[in-house]
Amino acid sequence: MRKPVSYTGYLGRTGIFEILVINDTIRALVLKGASSSEIRAAAISEGMITLLKDGMLKVQLGITTPAEILRSAYAPE
Repeated sequence: MRKPVSYTGYLGRTGIFEILVINDTIRALVLKGASSSEIRAAAISEGMITLLKDGMLKVQLGITTPAEILRSAYAPE
């Protein structure tokens, strides 16, 4: 028996993504043994959208809530 819809919570799932494209800048940093924070900073300056930012963009579109994004994607640096 199906439970009646009460219009609370979420239906389905929506992904949030952070994709690191290995371009010449990132490749050079990796080959020289740069730290992960240096690589991350370079990737962001090259246009990478972080997991948290992608989540917040979906908040702006009304797909999810800030609380849900912070619960699932926030990691203090």
